Amino acid sequence: MQQTHSIKKAVIYCRVSTKEQVEEGNSLTTQEKLCREFATKQGFVVDTVFLEQGESAKSTLRTQLQRLLTYISVKRHGISAVIVYKLDRLSRNTDDYSQLRLLMKRYGVEIKSTSEYFENTPAGRFMENIIANVAQFDNDVRTERSIGGMREAVREGRYVWMAPFGYDNVKVAGKATIAPNAQAPMVRKLFALVALNRYPVEEIRRKIGAQMIYKNGKSISRTRFYCLLKNELYTGWISKFGERNKGAFEPVVSEQIFNQVQRVLKGKGHRVLSYQLEHPDFPLRRFVQHPTLDYKLTGSWSKGRKKLYPYYRYSGPGFGWKKEELETTFGTFMNQYAMKEHTYNALSEYLKEELDTKTREKRKELEVLQKQIAILQEKQSALIQKNLQGVLSDMVLKKELEKIEVEITRIQILLPQEQTALPNYVDLLHFSAEYLKNPFSVWLKASFQARLKLQWFQFAKGITFDGENFGTAEVSLLFKTKQPFGADVSRVVNYPNSISGKEPLPAKKPAKKVDNVKLSDGTEMDRVVFNLTLAKELEHLAEILNQGK
Repeated sequence: MQQTHSIKKAVIYCRVSTKEQVEEGNSLTTQEKLCREFATKQGFVVDTVFLEQGESAKSTLRTQLQRLLTYISVKRHGISAVIVYKLDRLSRNTDDYSQLRLLMKRYGVEIKSTSEYFENTPAGRFMENIIANVAQFDNDVRTERSIGGMREAVREGRYVWMAPFGYDNVKVAGKATIAPNAQAPMVRKLFALVALNRYPVEEIRRKIGAQMIYKNGKSISRTRFYCLLKNELYTGWISKFGERNKGAFEPVVSEQIFNQVQRVLKGKGHRVLSYQLEHPDFPLRRFVQHPTLDYKLTGSWSKGRKKLYPYYRYSGPGFGWKKEELETTFGTFMNQYAMKEHTYNALSEYLKEELDTKTREKRKELEVLQKQIAILQEKQSALIQKNLQGVLSDMVLKKELEKIEVEITRIQILLPQEQTALPNYVDLLHFSAEYLKNPFSVWLKASFQARLKLQWFQFAKGITFDGENFGTAEVSLLFKTKQPFGADVSRVVNYPNSISGKEPLPAKKPAKKVDNVKLSDGTEMDRVVFNLTLAKELEHLAEILNQGK
């Protein structure tokens, strides 16, 4: 019985950080071996081993450490010592270490170190405190150096933390930074959609957010989605340590678009499509307003002798119209802007030529970039051969290879963007043909939400109604195009369905391109702006029609 009580029981605690796992002499296996040897020499029986992997000693909130404290607090386990390889395995903070030591003393447990000697005497406790302070000093120095290094990196324009969605952590010239990846175009699209302010941000989140998948296979959460939209890093600016520095990496969005997104998020952006909480029976409600009076059209059901009748009305007296009659009048107004067959054909020809040109240019750019990479890789092989032959020293080889690697990385960053497929705008035009040629017919067949989106698409600022006639201050660019722009751009096209009744003109050679495009309202638009706006409208319209099916 006396022999049983003389047995001294101890537990072993080993800890490594992720980095230290690969360092010789600090592995969990090595620590445990040394602790077991120490226990045998000191006459301890090892009861349990607690292994902490990849946890920092800056805090005591570690899984295995908390389990250890719970275990030794139970008297029946009879633990009299905790054996560690070094005191800094328990903690690198003097305050935390003091609390751990007091807590273990309360349980009648001593701390033993295999590589540091101290006794339970005033001098021994003094030495123990010095060792704990050295561990904190070492940790503080590491932290200071790390922060100093990160501050210098930021001032060089390098972002050295975990890359946000749309970027990858890369090394350029051996130094850490970030670069856009294949998901960057999705981030650009997200910012562009929010900046346009056509849809509620939550609707965009539900649609685009589900496509934003992290490397772990999880889609972006609601919180991270909004943090992404507020992250100035996407504009190329790094805000850290109370400083704001321009990054040396490629921005994903422009500062103008980013600022517009912030206005939208704060509710200060102008809502182009303000279809909110409308009545499903009255799609023109709040979309139509009086040209001179401060009235917006509303709608409701009026009770007759036998049934209810739908009416549109303004708030003032004497302003009421039957729903069917007013919507028919509205349909006539919509169809005034319908695209004629010859205009449709000219636009189709124009898009085909523009698309072919851009595709050829994009393919050529891609081929140039791939050829540049091949040439650089050949240079790498040639340099290595010279090194093997003794022509180049190892030091010169290393420097030259680093230069080439930097250039290859720069080109590879461009490649994913160049490989992005262009939308086929001719197909989008054909998909939207029925609506463009007879908008009211499509509007009548569409769902309530699709009707709202179509009418706001065609008339971005709404329309006016004075009791007899409709009017508008803005019409979609698609409905402002006219046949002559085709001739300005490339060639005169044969129009077999021309409404003029004249014989079709023979095809001519391509005409010289002009900088501006003439519209049906007599105005002119810069060709680049026209192309960009037309492309966005076709994508937006196709999306509405597809959702309304």
